[in-house]
Amino acid sequence: MKDAWRTYKYVAKKKGKTFGEVLKSTWKMAKLQVSMKKAMDSKSQPLSGLKSACKAVSYDWSGVTEAAVYPDNHRGYLGSKYCGD
Repeated sequence: MKDAWRTYKYVAKKKGKTFGEVLKSTWKMAKLQVSMKKAMDSKSQPLSGLKSACKAVSYDWSGVTEAAVYPDNHRGYLGSKYCGD
């Protein structure tokens, strides 16, 4: 009812609609939202067991040095090889 009144007050009055028309459309939208929520819940229920199967993997990078990750020639354009004129 509160949504219908707000819609009537700010939108529908300018378009020339009556409060009864706005109330009907608001009830239709509320019913649609309820049915969509039920459909989404029933759709996600079979997949709810799969959510726990995927576990996030984290790696410990604290003991890794820069030399283990990057090659010797990782700095600059074309590595550390100088291409002079």
